[in-house]
Formats: sequence, C-alpha cells, structure tokens
Amino acid sequence: MDTCPKQLFFCAIHIMGDNVRRLSLFAVTALVLSNPVLSAEPAAVNPANTAPQTSPIAPAASVNKNPTKWPKAPEYLDGWDWIQFTSGEWLKGEIIGLYDQVLDFDSDQLDDLSIDWDDVARVLSSQSMSIRLESGDTVIGPVKIDQKTLAFAGPVKSQYSRSAIVSMSASGEHELDLWQFRIGFAGSVKGGNVDERSFDTDVDLTRRSARSRFAFSYDAGTTEVQGVRTEESHRANSRYDVFISPRTYWTPGYVEYFRDRFQNIEHRATVGVFIGYYIADSDRVTWTVSGGPGYQYLEYTTAPAGSDKTEETPALLADTQLEYDITGDITYTLKYQPQFTNNATGNYKHYIETGLNVDLTDRLELTLSYDWNYTDKPQADENGIIPEQDDYTISVGVAWDY
Repeated sequence: MDTCPKQLFFCAIHIMGDNVRRLSLFAVTALVLSNPVLSAEPAAVNPANTAPQTSPIAPAASVNKNPTKWPKAPEYLDGWDWIQFTSGEWLKGEIIGLYDQVLDFDSDQLDDLSIDWDDVARVLSSQSMSIRLESGDTVIGPVKIDQKTLAFAGPVKSQYSRSAIVSMSASGEHELDLWQFRIGFAGSVKGGNVDERSFDTDVDLTRRSARSRFAFSYDAGTTEVQGVRTEESHRANSRYDVFISPRTYWTPGYVEYFRDRFQNIEHRATVGVFIGYYIADSDRVTWTVSGGPGYQYLEYTTAPAGSDKTEETPALLADTQLEYDITGDITYTLKYQPQFTNNATGNYKHYIETGLNVDLTDRLELTLSYDWNYTDKPQADENGIIPEQDDYTISVGVAWDY
C-alpha cells in the first residue's frame, strides 16, 4: 500500500518536469520571435549615412547595394576623397586623376590603385578637382559624381552629364600630384677572357591635368669591350597632348632627338603634329594610335667626299602604344614608331620597344625588354662603309616609379 503512492508521487513529479521544460522552451521561443532586436540579424550599416571608421573599405556586411542618400558633411569629408564601387563599398583616400577611363586613387591602407571607371558608382571629393569636358571646357571645384551626373558644390552650382567627362585631376593646388616619374636600369658586366660592360637607362616623366598631358622619355645604352666603346645611342621623346573627347586627342607638339654614331648619325631631330585615338580602352587593355605630318633634320657623323653631312626632309610620322595586363602583376607593353622620309635620310625607319613589366613591390618592377631600330637606307660613312640596317637590344633590369 505504501509503495504504490510513492510510485505515483514520483511519476507525477516526472511528468510535471517534462511539461515545465516544454513550457520554458516555448516561452523563450515566443520572447525571441516577438522581439525584432533578438529575432533579426544585426542591421546593416548604410555607408551612405555612416562612413567607415576602422577600415578604408566598408565591410561587405555593412554596405547597401543600392544607396539612396549621400553621406552628410562632414562625415565623408574630414580631408578625404571618397569613392563608392558599384558593389556598394566605399573607399577613402585621395583622387590622383581620371585618364583613359581609369581612375588613379591613393589609399593610405591600399596604396596607389588604378580602378576601371565603370566600376565606380559615386565620387565625393573634399579637394577641388579640375575636370575637362567633352565640349572642351574645363570646370573646377569639389565634385559629386553619381552614375548619371557630375555636380559641383560651391557659390556657383552647376551640373553636367557624367558621360561628358573626358579627364579629371586635382586642380593644381599641389603641383607634384600632377606628375609621375619612372626610372629603369639594366646592365651586365663580364670579366675574365673578355672585359665587357653594358648599361641601359630609361627615364619617363609625365604631367597630367584635366585638359592635357605632357610626356617625356629618355633612353640611353652603352657597351664597352676591352675598354673600347662599341655601342652608344641616345633617344629622347617629348609630346604635349590635348584631350578633345574621351577617345580623341591631338598633339600640337611632338619632338624626338636621336643620336647613334655607330649608325653614322651625329644628330637627328624630328618634329610633328599628331591626331590620336584610343582603339581600345578598358581595365586590362589600352591601345592608342596617332600620326601626322612632320619635319626631320639629320646630321651624319661622317660622309663620303663630295656628299653633304646634313639633310632636311618632310616626314610622315606615326605612333602606336599598347598596354595589356596579363595578370594583376604582369603587364605587356608595345611601342611602335614608324617614320617615312626621303632616301637621303633613310627612307623608312622605325623604333620598336616591347617587353614585360613584373611588379615586385608597389614601386619596384622587373623589366624584360626588346628594342629594335631599323633604317631602310642607311648612309655610308667617309670610308664608304654602310651601317647595318638593324640594331637591337635585349635587356633585363629593374624600374622604380613614383
């Protein structure tokens, strides 16, 4: 008799315990579902209203794919320029310039970046920008650019179509920001049975503004064998380009100087006027072609008796340059410059420079290059010896850019 009530008592306790657990679980579930703070995932931060504080790029979980509001000043300013990618992510830094549909941007965390313009949804600049328009006008001021319009803030507000932008750069408050500098070096030294030294140097200097581009390049190569110089050449190019449209430009001033005594050329100076066009212009491929009339002055180192050492001739000049990003770190380059002149100055001549640039660091790169100089009708020297038509150089070196 006593055993049965005890069993019934413990069974009742067991049944009540199961029900209590079920009721507790139900209550917790109901509490979670009824509270939006507990039931939902953390709310995404809209970068259009709140600028990233701890990272130059807003994390993927905190971006709005279709932002509808601009950041409120001074949240996006504070001395920074801001760009927003089509993915919704924001990046702060400093705008260097927009050329050839590529935006050059300097980020403190990510260093210098070259960004395809089609991947940029919005731009906010704290600095004053100089923008060249398709109409030929240049407008200056802090800008707001979205996927359709270009707007200027300031006392005189104005708005243009984004498609009318040809190029953009800092308005010149910091002149150094408009310049790019690159220097390359390659060389070899042989000892023992043969004492040979070979050195090649190239320098590239470019100034880009919203309206124009100035470029200067210099290449030099020397070779000495047993202390006797067997090769020496110097080539300098300078040009000034004015943007007409996103794909068209003209060159009111092109100048080239060349010297190679082993080709019997003491001095050769060429000037010309070009019109240029972008055949391809994407994030991986840039290909330009230009050409026009020119004039060439040539002075030979020596000449046969009774022959003039100097010649002058009209010229037809051309230039094409190709850059192809094979990968993010490897770029193929090609430069081809043909010249058509009279027979006394060589008839047809060309200079081809091609090779690979491999990024080692943000500033340093490995260069592999092949240079080919060709003259269809080289002129004889005072001994009647005619130089070879072809001169070529294969080199491996390093280059540093700023």
